[in-house]
Amino acid sequence: MNFRWLNARPMRALLVAAVTLTIPMGMAHAIPPATKDRSAHHTLASTVSALDPDILAAIKAAPAATQWPNSNYMRLLDLGTVTIKSDGTTVARYRETYKLFNERARQLAEVSIPYNSSYESVHVLSARTIRKDGTVVEIKPSDIRVTSPYSEYLMYDDAVSAGFSMPAIEDDCIIDYTWEMVTRPVLMPGNFWTYWGFSGPEPVGVSRYVLNTPVDKPIKFKSYNDPTLQPIITTSLDGKTKTYTWEKSNLSPMDLEPAMPDISDCRIWMEVSSLDSWQNIADWFWKLQHPQATPTDAIRTTVSKLIDGKKSDDDRARVIYDWVANRTRYVGLEFGMSAFRPHPASEVHDKLYGDCKDKATLLITMLGLAGIKAHPVLLHAEEHRPVGQGLPSLNAFDHCIALAEIGGREKWLDATAETCAYGDIPDGDRGVEAFVVRDGIGAFQTIPTYQPKENGMDINSAIVVHPDGSADTDTTISMRGAVSQSMRAAVRSITPDKRKEMMQQMAQRFSTGAALKEFKLPDGADKDGPFDMRLQTTAPQYGRKTGSLLLMPLTLGASRSEHPNPFIKEKRVWPIVMEETSAMHYSTTLTLPEGYTIEDLPENVDLVGPLEEYHRKLIKSDDGKSITVVDTYLENAGKVLPGDYAKIRGYYDSLLKIEGDEIVLKKSK
Repeated sequence: MNFRWLNARPMRALLVAAVTLTIPMGMAHAIPPATKDRSAHHTLASTVSALDPDILAAIKAAPAATQWPNSNYMRLLDLGTVTIKSDGTTVARYRETYKLFNERARQLAEVSIPYNSSYESVHVLSARTIRKDGTVVEIKPSDIRVTSPYSEYLMYDDAVSAGFSMPAIEDDCIIDYTWEMVTRPVLMPGNFWTYWGFSGPEPVGVSRYVLNTPVDKPIKFKSYNDPTLQPIITTSLDGKTKTYTWEKSNLSPMDLEPAMPDISDCRIWMEVSSLDSWQNIADWFWKLQHPQATPTDAIRTTVSKLIDGKKSDDDRARVIYDWVANRTRYVGLEFGMSAFRPHPASEVHDKLYGDCKDKATLLITMLGLAGIKAHPVLLHAEEHRPVGQGLPSLNAFDHCIALAEIGGREKWLDATAETCAYGDIPDGDRGVEAFVVRDGIGAFQTIPTYQPKENGMDINSAIVVHPDGSADTDTTISMRGAVSQSMRAAVRSITPDKRKEMMQQMAQRFSTGAALKEFKLPDGADKDGPFDMRLQTTAPQYGRKTGSLLLMPLTLGASRSEHPNPFIKEKRVWPIVMEETSAMHYSTTLTLPEGYTIEDLPENVDLVGPLEEYHRKLIKSDDGKSITVVDTYLENAGKVLPGDYAKIRGYYDSLLKIEGDEIVLKKSK
């Protein structure tokens, strides 16, 4: 099923659910070993003749690595059989079989099966490596480990995984493992949802999903990117069970290209749901979340101290948001990995840590005490497709934030983003179709994307050039939006000495051999406004002398490799998609050295591509002693169809032609 490729962010292997409003916590379940009379777990090595017909057929049909020279492995078998029992329990059996063509595929030999021990259990039924000489090497029950990356956090010790390392890995070997996942009817009783991916960036032999449901349980299904993908539906002889079977075979690898659409818009996949509407999820989540947003005296005391003296709702919301974002440590669980019910706001407040839904609930609770209405929001970070057009499913969400109503305006607040200022939100949230739950009523809203002026950088440099080609530089950099958030996160995590090293390295990138004289680099604690930094350097090789000429770059750190053409293929399979907007402005003033005059200046430039623009203007001072170069790069969100691929390649080719332009000075006689 290879769900790693279904969305931009890695997802759980599969979330199957039949659900309740009460989620028991802390019920840790170890994985029971397979039955001890299974010879597979007592015989370390056997021969290929002992294998079942499915894998024997897959091995026989498996191609040599030379057939797919650009693939590291092949998915030979990708099988899932899921049975929904009458009491709502779901029993799912999955099988993954890969042929590893080369050593680059060896990460597949480290297997991890995540699950939630509060309502799921996992049994690894078999796992074996089939070496290229036909020897079969099995793992033993003692090879299986059950771990939790969050075991030190008592609130999340139910997020666990079964893991094991496949033995005897070599080129052209086959790894094959099967596990069973039992999901108890704890989430939304009587309901079921899932998705299944068929194609991917690797070749696929057989990918099959079988769903067995009680005949009286209606389900909806929807296929994507392949209209021929429809289930074969049969009914059991006793008339009690309906079986749906989806299958695709002999699938070629998908082409992966820069700036391609989201993988879910390209690969073949399907989804299934028994939910009537998205409102079912709103009803369910509201009943889980709302009771947890109950204030306590301790929370009231904290809020009272924070808002004391604050005169506006914006000021009150700002200090509360900053407290939750920065004082409450973020535990980065994917939404749903530790159940779905947020922990009580009181527990998150007292322990000072929480995952996304916990921090959102605490933020909503504290804002309410300040007289500010806020709502929980479910979303899938970095997912820009129209989620609401799909079938209702909890798989659609992996993150939780808040939406506040302040002064008649909406403020999106992501309390997991420690470096994000109040009123700003992380780049991964922007442009996402989010599910806002207002007093139990759910509705999709698209989170606004950045405007170009909100996202990017302004770089202003004053460069004094000396007759020998050396220079003194003074540069200020002002960062906005996503790049500002990233820089604040980077500097917050390092010591003052490391910050100095960072600036020294930046000076080297500006000019070969440059030495840092002075710098200003904030520690990132102040989140408001642009992130401003400054560095002053001496650059011994800023200009390049040749005879009586002195050649100088137009901007500090200019290089032909600064904007390489990412679109080097002759033809394009997928549309080119850009989801972000940004603006980069450079202003570089060069003071000319004594005894030199301007011999040649590059021309002004105006390049406009389908999605990007570049403008360059050179301005000579009236006295001829300085030149100011103004550069502007603009990126716009949009899509370019494959038929217009030549236009975007042409834009980058034109940009590359002028990036090596230089100012030519001549020594006066």
